[in-house]
Amino acid sequence: MTYSIFDSTGNLVDAFVDRAAALDCLAGIAQAEPDCAGDVFLIAQDDDGNAVGETVLASSVSVPA
Repeated sequence: MTYSIFDSTGNLVDAFVDRAAALDCLAGIAQAEPDCAGDVFLIAQDDDGNAVGETVLASSVSVPA
């Protein structure tokens, strides 16, 4: 599996093979740039490049206090 983070224009921000690391990065983006959190998202892809599961918006990820 590959976990890819994209911005609203479709640019790849970063990619991970570990979901927890990808979610941590997504939460960091939401914390650093809260105004943009609704425009950055994570998708999971299988080994064939097919989207798997639901898209996760940075704005929906829990940000540490």
